Formats: sequence, structure tokens, C-alpha cells
Amino acid sequence: MENIRYTIRKVPERTVVGLSRRTCNADGRSIDDIPACWTEFFAQNAAAKIKNRAVPPAMYVVYSDYASDWRGEYSFLLGCGVTRAPSVPEGMEVRRIPAQTYAVFNAKGRMPDEVLGVWSTVWLSALPRTYTYDFEVYDKRFARPLNKEVDIYVAIDKEKLEQEP
Repeated sequence: MENIRYTIRKVPERTVVGLSRRTCNADGRSIDDIPACWTEFFAQNAAAKIKNRAVPPAMYVVYSDYASDWRGEYSFLLGCGVTRAPSVPEGMEVRRIPAQTYAVFNAKGRMPDEVLGVWSTVWLSALPRTYTYDFEVYDKRFARPLNKEVDIYVAIDKEKLEQEP
């Protein structure tokens, strides 16, 4: 991962509630499924339906339930961080992201191009991914009119990373 900077961070458990899709990069479905999920989320004003939203507010994209690696099917969830999820609005799902170690990347600039650029680099890297839960955080930095930023958390096996030359 010579061309892109990241930090290693142990992140506590977090919970996200939102809209979900099952998709795949290899067959091109994600090109339609992911923007469609964003469109539906905003068209339904989904954030307003989610109870117990965490403060400060942030939207999350959670990638989970990987069939294999980045070329296989996975679940994509767009939602809000919550403090608890005793009930979930109809048509939505909950993801409980366990505490784990992440390689954290920062995408800055033109969106969604910069986010896709980070993922493209990650997909082609030798980073020892666990394919458990990866996520993106869309906080107040993403709401800026210029210089938008998104943090991308990629779950890794820290021991394997430390073994690499």
C-alpha cells in the first residue's frame, strides 16, 4: 500500500440502522445498487425515522456478510449511527459492528470519486483484510460545500499486517 496513506486504529463496537442491499462488485450490480440505496434513503427521509441516533450525528455505510472477498457478494447498508436499537423501522435493518482493528483511510475531495478511488486501491492491495465489517463515516466534514471528507475503515488482521516485510 505504497501509494495511499492509512492509520491503524482499534475501534470500539458501534451500531448502525438503515437500508440494506445485497450486491456484488464483480458482476457490476454495485454500480446500480449503491446509488439506488442512497436515493431511496433520502427519498424516504430515512434518517428521520431512525430512533436513538448517536451524537454527534453521522451517516454510515456498512459492508458486511461477505461471501468471499471484494469480488463476491456482500451486504451494503446505508444508515445512521445509534446508541441502541431496541426496535428498527419497517424496511430497515441493524448492523452491530464488533470492536476490531482497522486500516483507516481518508477520502478527501470530489465525491463519490475519491471514496471509489480509495476502495479501488484497497481492492488491489495486499492488505490482510478480514472481510468482517468495513464501514465509511459521513460526518460533518462531508456536509461542507468544498473539501468534503469521508473516513473509510477496512477491517484487518493486525498480526498478519505486522508480519509483512
